[in-house]
Amino acid sequence: MDLEPIADSPALLMRGRKKWICVADLHIGLEVQLRRAGFNIPTQTPRMREELMRLASFGDSIIILGDLKHRIPSVGYREDKELRPFMKALQDAYREISVIAGNHDGGLTSVLPEGVVAKHGRGIVVEDIGLFHGHVWPSATVMKAERLVMGHIHPSVMLVDSLGGRTNEKCWLRTELVRKKVLEKFDSCPKELVVVPAFNPLLTGTPVNGKPGSMLGPIFRNELADPESYRIYLMDGTNLGKAPPRPEA
Repeated sequence: MDLEPIADSPALLMRGRKKWICVADLHIGLEVQLRRAGFNIPTQTPRMREELMRLASFGDSIIILGDLKHRIPSVGYREDKELRPFMKALQDAYREISVIAGNHDGGLTSVLPEGVVAKHGRGIVVEDIGLFHGHVWPSATVMKAERLVMGHIHPSVMLVDSLGGRTNEKCWLRTELVRKKVLEKFDSCPKELVVVPAFNPLLTGTPVNGKPGSMLGPIFRNELADPESYRIYLMDGTNLGKAPPRPEA
């Protein structure tokens, strides 16, 4: 199966016997938490819905790699009132929808409309690609895939200009795995891991060239991803090669 980032969108096109759109970390309901902190930010749900409807022109099925929702208990906020219409709109655009549960997706099945398939966070295999959220170890079956795709860490890259100004930009991360360490836990080692940027426009993410040990999830915490093999791509397709040096504090 071919994996192709869609230009200027945090979405991956998986092209095999079928064409799948793959996105991660929508965090619907995040704005509720931000309002509690004093930020008056409008909901990003309509914007994300419109973008996903547009992306349906690239593929007729979609996989959401976890954290569809943000899971913020709040007086007066009901997840189902925002999530159900959102998912029903996607059902009008996509023939098949699968949602892999993330760490923010508690109670996910209760808010999904009929026909949307919820999968365990340890992941699934589509053709030769293993897909999982990233907050827990992938399953042994997922690790038998040729390549892996995950979300969870909201990858970004910290860039510094000639005047010392800093910007944190969403990015795609592709990395090889440390075979020896992988085989200490699993029976097989995929040849590559692709990390999908957060789909929510409000989330930039964790700089891949940030402090050592700052990356989330067991794959990165246990150093199964080889930082020497990191390859960084911006949303417009710019290839930064290896991650730029970590900016000094």
